[in-house]
Parts: sequence; C-alpha cells; structure tokens
Amino acid sequence: MIKSYWFLPLSVILVVGCARQVEMSPQSKLDTAELHYRQGLRALDEDDVWAAQASFERARSLDENHPGVAVGSALVASAQGEFFKARKMLEGALHQDRSFVDAHVALAQVTAKEGMTQGRSPEQWLEPMRRSMTRAALLAPADGSVPFRHGEIEFDAGEYDPARRALQRSISLAQAPWDERAKQLLTRMQTIERSTPGSPLGARIAAAQSVSRAELAVLLIEELHVEQHLAARRRLEAAAPPPAVEIDATALGIEMTWAQPFIERLLPLGIIGLEPLPGGSFAPEEPVTRAQLAMVVDDLLQRISSSDHSSNRYTGEASRFSDMPSDHYAYAAIANVVARGVMAPDAIAMTFRPSAPVQGAEALEVIRQLESALSSGY
Repeated sequence: MIKSYWFLPLSVILVVGCARQVEMSPQSKLDTAELHYRQGLRALDEDDVWAAQASFERARSLDENHPGVAVGSALVASAQGEFFKARKMLEGALHQDRSFVDAHVALAQVTAKEGMTQGRSPEQWLEPMRRSMTRAALLAPADGSVPFRHGEIEFDAGEYDPARRALQRSISLAQAPWDERAKQLLTRMQTIERSTPGSPLGARIAAAQSVSRAELAVLLIEELHVEQHLAARRRLEAAAPPPAVEIDATALGIEMTWAQPFIERLLPLGIIGLEPLPGGSFAPEEPVTRAQLAMVVDDLLQRISSSDHSSNRYTGEASRFSDMPSDHYAYAAIANVVARGVMAPDAIAMTFRPSAPVQGAEALEVIRQLESALSSGY
C-alpha cells in the first residue's frame, strides 16, 4: 500500500524545538546519543515517524554533534516529503564527516524516495543513488545493512537483477538481522517474478508491503481481467448483464483518487468482500486482510467456475486451521479457497492468519492461482 505520513502538530514541533536549547544529562551509562539514534532508525523501519523524531531529538539533546542527528532528521524530513530540507541536512552531515556510512546510505534513500514520489524516470535518480551506495559499501565492506538497503531500493524501483545481487551480498555477510531480512525480501521478489505482473500498475502493487482495497480492485481489473471472466460466464448461461449501478464517488470516498476509474468499473460487478462498507464508503486505503481476500476469491470461484465447489459444504465442520474457529465469518470461504489450491495455510502449523495484511507479491500470486483455477471453469 502506498504510504503517507502526517506532519507533526505545530505545538509538538515547538516543544521539540525548545528541547534543542536544553542541555540534557544522561540518565544512565546506556542513555547515549548513539542508542537513541539507532532506536530512531528502527522506528523509521516500522513507519513510526513520530517515535523516530522523538528518538532523534533525544539523541540531539545528549550530543548535538553526533553525526546521526542530522541523518535521522533528514530521514524524517524525507518521510514527510521535505526532500530539499533532507538533502541540505545530509550535505551538512557529509561535510562534517565524509566517512560516516549512514549519511551516504541516507542520501541514497532520500534520492530514491524523491525520485519515486515525484514520478521521475529511473534514469534521473538510479545512478546518483547507486553512487551513494557504492561509497557506503567501500567505506564499510563488511556491514550487511549497506547491501540490504541497496537491494531494498532496487526492489522498490523494480530493478530486480541489481536488487538480487545486493541482497545476496547481504546474505553472504551473515550479519543479523540483515541477512534474514534480505532472505525475506528475496523471497518476495521471487514470488513476484513467478507471478509475472502483466501491467505496470500490477508490478508496482506487487512490490507493496501491504495491499489496500483500491489496489486489490486494480489487480482484479488489470491482472485478472475479472470483467471478461464474468462476461464469458454470463454468455455461457445466456444471462442478462448486471443492472447499471449509480456510482456516487463522493459518498464512496473515491473522488479524485488515483484508483477511482478502476473502483468504478469494479463496483457494478458486486464482488463479495469488495463492496462498500456499512457506512457507505469504499475505504480505498484500508488494508486487505487474508480473510477478506479469501472472501473475494471464493465469490469469484463460485460465480465463474463451473465446478461444484460451493463453500457451503464447509459450514458447521470442525475447523481445519489452528488459529481460527469454524464459526469465523470467513471460515467457509477460506476452507474453499484452500481446498481449491488458490490460497494456502502454513503447512506445518496449519495456521491461516486471517487477520494478517496481504502483501503485494502474495496478492499477485493468488491472482495467478485464481486465474489458473478459472481457466478450466467455463
């Protein structure tokens, strides 16, 4: 899902600004600028900009000359879309210490984020980003975080060959936690490659950490071609087309959103799991869970496939999954899509993780499995 960040309230900024004027004493030997700087980086990894800024300001109050203070503040500014400010901070950090590896990595991250956010062509920012990562790697050849961060950026840009090389380098260094994170990202990339995105939008969504309702609508239209599948089924049954549906984009909360055209094409199809919510909004940015995706897949299997695989047969049975009861609202749908081989539980623990968000690579892989199941269903 495309991420957005809230700017901090002015009152908080004023308080933080005032804190810079106060000399803070460490509360223990462990209360160091380096500790809080690293905590801030971890918070950014978890998309918690508020916690990150608080940690970086604590680091500043303990040692305003710590090189990580400027780097952390630059990354926060970048997360909030203030790319010019972020660049100026990093220029200052590198002027202070050209050998500070994190400053080179941060400059690469800011360069990439600015380029992708502003829709620039990769040719405009990939090479400057790579130069910064090369400098970082030369300064710290045994640091597993450097090739991981490089691979992460290349992955987000859809540059899978250089991403693979960087991630494999991180794995070879065997440095926790970067080697495990590199393995996980490499697995996601391999899933995307197996699923073969058929459209530029599909490729972008496949790389997302989580998929929104709007993005799932796009995948169904662009990658599954759900309209054609449903139309083909209606022709076989000599059924009338669905009645026209009046779309109120304002009430649905999709007016002027990037995915509005796709959502407006999807809603008349009446797909269970992607209807407007009880309040009337489509909630386009709400993340899709595995249970919700199973509901969508089950509905399409039953409406398009000629095979007799109704999910009703699973109602009332003992649960097949260790992490959900059989009276869960989506249990029958989940049992059906698992039986059809479109989605899968954990093979050892037999958990389905119904509340877990769906990653882009996973969503695309499910689309391909559904496509295969439907191909023999007419």
